[in-house]
Amino acid sequence: SVPTGPALASALEEFQHRDLILIDTPGFGPCDTDAAAEVAGALASRPEIDTHLVLPATMKSADLTSAVDRFEIFRPSKMLFTRVDETSSLGTAYSQAARTARPVSFLSAGQRVPEDVEEATGPRLVQLVLQGLRI
Repeated sequence: SVPTGPALASALEEFQHRDLILIDTPGFGPCDTDAAAEVAGALASRPEIDTHLVLPATMKSADLTSAVDRFEIFRPSKMLFTRVDETSSLGTAYSQAARTARPVSFLSAGQRVPEDVEEATGPRLVQLVLQGLRI
């Protein structure tokens, strides 16, 4: 986890030789705006970083909207939904992607990374939204 801007810079330096670096930030709550702004600023200064907003597909619509809006400070280019195996409808999550005009990059249906993560292809999203979840 990368809780601060300097920690992000340090982690990127340490792993610069890797082809792919996954960066996990803390789950910033509504009262953590200063800490979130620091990390968001550090991410914004690195245009090579492709930021994905990771949210649970099980979240209620109003809570999901609030979280998406709160994390706008990170300027995510894509959305990744977890816990798709724990919900009977992906509609709320997909509605947020549509509302923000952000593509869904990946779906996660379990705790094993990367085994339980799958690319969110168009046909797969249509299947999940229209036919119900069958992971």
